Amino acid sequence: MGHTTHRHKPDFRINKAQAAWKARRYDDAIWYYERALARDPNNAILLVDVARAYGLRFRPTDAEKLINKAFALYPDDVHLLQMLGRSYEMLKQFDRAIDCYQRALELEPQSQNRPWILIELAKMHERLHALDTARRCADEAISLAPRFDQAHYILAILQRRSGETEAAQNRLRQLIDSKHASAGVVADSWYQLAMMQDQSGHYEEAFDSLTRAKQIFDQAAMPYRLDAKAIAKKSREMLRTITSEQCERWNAMRDQLTPLPSELALLTSHPRSGTTLLEQILDSHAGVISADELQIMVELIYMPLGRKTSSETPVPEMLDQATNDDLMAARQNYWMAMEGALREPIEDRILLDKNPELTNLLPLVGRVFPEMKVIFAIRDPRDVVISCFMQQLPLNPVSIHYLTLEDTARKYSATMRAWLKLRDMIRNPWIEVRYEEMVEGPEYQARRVLKFLDLAWDDSVLDYHRRAQRKHVHSPTYEAVTRPIYKSSIGRWKNYATQLEPCMKVLEPFVEVFGYE
Repeated sequence: MGHTTHRHKPDFRINKAQAAWKARRYDDAIWYYERALARDPNNAILLVDVARAYGLRFRPTDAEKLINKAFALYPDDVHLLQMLGRSYEMLKQFDRAIDCYQRALELEPQSQNRPWILIELAKMHERLHALDTARRCADEAISLAPRFDQAHYILAILQRRSGETEAAQNRLRQLIDSKHASAGVVADSWYQLAMMQDQSGHYEEAFDSLTRAKQIFDQAAMPYRLDAKAIAKKSREMLRTITSEQCERWNAMRDQLTPLPSELALLTSHPRSGTTLLEQILDSHAGVISADELQIMVELIYMPLGRKTSSETPVPEMLDQATNDDLMAARQNYWMAMEGALREPIEDRILLDKNPELTNLLPLVGRVFPEMKVIFAIRDPRDVVISCFMQQLPLNPVSIHYLTLEDTARKYSATMRAWLKLRDMIRNPWIEVRYEEMVEGPEYQARRVLKFLDLAWDDSVLDYHRRAQRKHVHSPTYEAVTRPIYKSSIGRWKNYATQLEPCMKVLEPFVEVFGYE
């Protein structure tokens, strides 16, 4: 079958676009990309690059136009189909990525990339809970490439999820002991092994496995530490400088803003506080549509407003300087990006923006979206810290805080100190929802939150796990939310009380203020 012959022609615009993207000047990058594309409009590689940039900036309609053009020009190009598959994966549009990869396999059954494509398919089918289909892909990949470490790792996950615990553990240990597996696969294998050890009650072994995984990730964490340090500094400065008077004044100016087509709600807290469970329950209501951990608030609201002032300007001052035109543009961009990312019109449903990392941006919410209702999840601080530490996450400026229990506790403390101060200052309506009470009495708590949102009761919210089986969940806890509510996660910290002891001085104030033992 044919392969794309078009490559980037020498063009300074492409170089400038790539440099601007790396510097997070995304609008500038797209400007250069568009001009390069105008010069070479049928270049398949450039079509996909610009489409990917559109997609990452929450412009899926524009992205799909270019992808469709690339496909129309080169419908039988296997290399292009693989590129499109990777692009759709990056955009979390797994159904379309699967179609591209399947067509590539059909067009070129003997492709050298077949094992890699099969494993990409296996990963997506696993996330969509099609375990039998994922298993067939993984088995075939291993038959074609017996030493393919990622194929063995995915097969171990599928074995675990299918109840083949011993086979999964043996395969993971073989990967850990292998001289051929990459460091990332070895670390992920330790995580998977820890999960099974925890589930079987071997808590010391589980903690040891987690520690080994963290040690591998720690070696690659340095590039993210500077970003994490800068974010923490900005958050501390925001808390130090924000005033109740500012929050009052911003709220009083809400009448100057044109209403959005529907109502808004924000679901936030600290990661692993129960936001995913609550989001899935609420999203099952006919009057709600949820956005699951999209970065639109940060990338299309916070960052553009921040660029209008000096990087040294405190966040409250930056928000004070925002003009009414700035706010209206931000609100409109947010709404359009949300509809684009959700791939469907919001219509008259409440838009629920679920992101457990937006607590420190509540002043931004109060300034730009004074009508947005805030739902804040509360969970036993000790369970939150243990759960974050045990979560298998890619490295980024947030997850590097979870490489030690002590850092995890400090991260939790910073977030909750922010909430305890801001909840008394912001003028957005807010409600706290305790995870343990949601687990013990889901109907009562669901009714309570729906009343807060001015929504009538809907029986479907209690069958949320059935809907989650048909929906792609962005959260790392995608596997857990497909099961009915379970109580085993309450008090889980007691299994690791000894390891948690050095963190208790940091956590005890929050254990007390939130009313835990």
